[in-house]
Amino acid sequence: MDNFSLLTTPWLPVRFKDGSTGKLAPVDLADENVVDIAATRADLQGAAWQFLLGLLQCSIAPKRYKNWEDIWFDGLRADALHKALAPLEHAFQFGPESPSFMQDFEPLTGEKVSIASLLPETPGVQTTKFNKDHFIKRGVTERFCPHCAALALFSLQLNAPSGGKGYRTGLRGGGPLTTLVELQEYQGERQTPLWRKLWLNVMPQDTADLPLPDQCDAAIFPWLAAMRTSEQANAVTTPEQVNKLQAYWGMPRRIRLDFATLQSGCCDICGAESDELLGFMTVKNYGVNYDGWRHPLTPYRAPVKDQNAFFSVKPQPGGLIWRDWLGLSQNNQTEANYESPAQVVKVFNARSLTDVKAGIWGFGADFDNMKIRCWYEHHFPLLMTEGLIPDLRKATQTATRLLSLLRGALKEAWFTNAKDARGDFSFIDIDFWNLTQGRFLNLIHDLENGHKPDERLNKWQRELWLFTRRYFDDRVFTNPYESSDLKRIMTARKKYFTSSAEKQSAKAAKAKKQEAAE
Repeated sequence: MDNFSLLTTPWLPVRFKDGSTGKLAPVDLADENVVDIAATRADLQGAAWQFLLGLLQCSIAPKRYKNWEDIWFDGLRADALHKALAPLEHAFQFGPESPSFMQDFEPLTGEKVSIASLLPETPGVQTTKFNKDHFIKRGVTERFCPHCAALALFSLQLNAPSGGKGYRTGLRGGGPLTTLVELQEYQGERQTPLWRKLWLNVMPQDTADLPLPDQCDAAIFPWLAAMRTSEQANAVTTPEQVNKLQAYWGMPRRIRLDFATLQSGCCDICGAESDELLGFMTVKNYGVNYDGWRHPLTPYRAPVKDQNAFFSVKPQPGGLIWRDWLGLSQNNQTEANYESPAQVVKVFNARSLTDVKAGIWGFGADFDNMKIRCWYEHHFPLLMTEGLIPDLRKATQTATRLLSLLRGALKEAWFTNAKDARGDFSFIDIDFWNLTQGRFLNLIHDLENGHKPDERLNKWQRELWLFTRRYFDDRVFTNPYESSDLKRIMTARKKYFTSSAEKQSAKAAKAKKQEAAE
């Protein structure tokens, strides 16, 4: 097959305003009828969004906020987009000839593997050797059309987990959390053009400190030249050594797809028929080893004890919970960490626009080293009133305290020696945060609409305390699989869930009973 352009060829799966689907060339992104990406996999959906955001940020990002606002109100002009993308044309060729998008500039002499290895859930060598691929079978996705191959390759380079000796993780570490500003409604209309949704996440050059380059070379797009390999432990690539826009195009893995061995049939990802199905690729270790980067689309944390050691936020078992929300939308501090939202959320251009309803869309994979455990995707509100942060922080602290109380109460109800109880109790935390999320969203709504903070926080504490006690009762009294030592259960319940008023009432009743006996 011949090289084709990822800018002018219709290859990205999209959904149109009338509900139909088709393919879009990025140069046609200004089409008002295109409303969303329509990938068949959640990880490829996220990759396609990041691909388009990277293109816009590297080609047509406005110099300052006023220019950003002009495009927001006047619309994205097709001719302006064509002109802006033209200098990038040479960097976005995909096919057998170098340079080819996201692939080694030079031929590789490494290991030949199935193209299925681009997908994170593909069973590894050890899994198949010992016949452990019980839930996710080998041989399910083995042939990709060129369009899906390009997107899967980009997704791997974005999210690359640890992959063995010398196989580098992504620029943000393995399996990072991506957070974008989500346009939920504009001028009362929920179905808005895709370009407008993307534009909320394009940052002015001056605010983001990401000026457009004079030339589009390997400093931004590393596949345009020989790779900065990392055989030596100190061979790292920092933002100071290249262009900071490379954050959107990190390339930690050395890969060359095999375009010589093609097959006919249906793509195992999108189902489309093709005579150019790809089945194999060559991989080699010691690709780019990124260090010291802050990706614009990812939140970060730094330990209170060492503020210089910042780490990208990654999805954990159970996914994102509303406890994490403050650190995703504003600078925040917990007992252990300083939390900083993604740069794109900090900048949030439309904060002053009155006809915009926006939220935060967070997504990413939870990895255990190179093994994917789960894909998570969450939608949270975006706080428009910064003055509410202290009150919401108090609400979070209240919830954390009650969760600790609940955990202790359940252990004492279930076990004779609660202090020595062993096992995975994370389900309590996951349940607690998920089941109280609706109440927290109601709290945000009430505070934003003028409710007195002190009164509303007192109500919040009462609601959460009653919920915690009810959850305890449900777990210990109605669960046939748990211990039912009623004496131990009631002792724990009395210790943790007897309110001051109830204690006083019980004390008065006891005194009254003693008086009657005398």
